[in-house]
Amino acid sequence: MGAAHFDLRARLATGEPFLFSWLSIPSAGLAAQVARLPFDGACLDMQHGMIGFSDAVPMVAAINAMGKPAIIRALWNDPAIPGQALDAGAVAVISPMINSRAEAEALVRAAKYPPIGGRSWGGYTALQASGLTPGEYLREANRMTMVFAMIETVQALDAVAEIAATPGLDGLFVGPSDLSIALSRGAGIDKTGTQTLAAMEKVVAAARANNLVAGAFGGGAEVIKAYLGLGFTFIAAAVDVDLLHTGAAALMKSLKGV
Repeated sequence: MGAAHFDLRARLATGEPFLFSWLSIPSAGLAAQVARLPFDGACLDMQHGMIGFSDAVPMVAAINAMGKPAIIRALWNDPAIPGQALDAGAVAVISPMINSRAEAEALVRAAKYPPIGGRSWGGYTALQASGLTPGEYLREANRMTMVFAMIETVQALDAVAEIAATPGLDGLFVGPSDLSIALSRGAGIDKTGTQTLAAMEKVVAAARANNLVAGAFGGGAEVIKAYLGLGFTFIAAAVDVDLLHTGAAALMKSLKGV
């Protein structure tokens, strides 16, 4: 099953929570194993993880082979990156540090084919994974793929209404760690603090006003519950390294007294 066969847009349109894993370790074998876990999809972190593009291609293929959608959090807000990520077979791209309407428009141009954007043709891996002819893929790609603008600075929060109104944008994705650092002027990370949650409510409202998907990085049960309560539905639920830590801790705790 290829990336194009998983209709992420239709799945997110149901409004049901979509909880996905977050991968930082460059390993196609690990990606295949995580894709077998009870998450709705898997995201490769190419910004803060250790995953390079040559690592990402087989990892995306491994995730797609399990029938799960592969998502990529891009290295940076760079116009060359979204198309490359989609060419590799990812079904969605999350772009960091989108701070203005102009930057959101540039993101859409990079991720969408004409007439919406200006994505360059040549996604051989995505085309093969889709099972479609080139003409079919060209007609369907803008619908089949999605692009999310990260909201993680005070500047982005101030401009969130204008960013959300960008034609062709599919969703907003909050980076709560960076957002809370920015809001506290570097005092600390507080993903469920009063100020952070109030800011995130503003993001949800902007997304709803423009029929966009509201997403966020969760990373733990209590955080996820708080964000679901605000109206977020597209949430990064667990990081691979954290899953290793919690699994090991649970095992050792169960062996105490043996």
